[in-house]
Amino acid sequence: MTAIAFIGVCVLGAWARSGLIAGLNRPSFPVGTLVVNCIGSAVAGALHARFNGPFATVAVTGALGAFTTFSTFSVEVADDLNDGRRVRAAAYTVATVVGSVAAAALGAAVAA
Repeated sequence: MTAIAFIGVCVLGAWARSGLIAGLNRPSFPVGTLVVNCIGSAVAGALHARFNGPFATVAVTGALGAFTTFSTFSVEVADDLNDGRRVRAAAYTVATVVGSVAAAALGAAVAA
């Protein structure tokens, strides 16, 4: 049963990510990727603070692992660097790392 739940939440997480990124990303800045990574971090922080065991594992690694996207973030930063957009690459990197960590801390604080 855990495997079926894991597969189901992975699919839902990936669909949600695709929709948000497609709807929010702009040529000027990858807002959608930043938003999904911060939202996913906030929810992961809350779940980590509130639950443990199989539920937390399935929810965090399944749904949120499929929802968030470090690989897309990495490719977008690499593209910016390759295209000479160093300031945007730096701003995006700082926004993603600081924003995601802050979101996880906030999620944990709210859930505690």
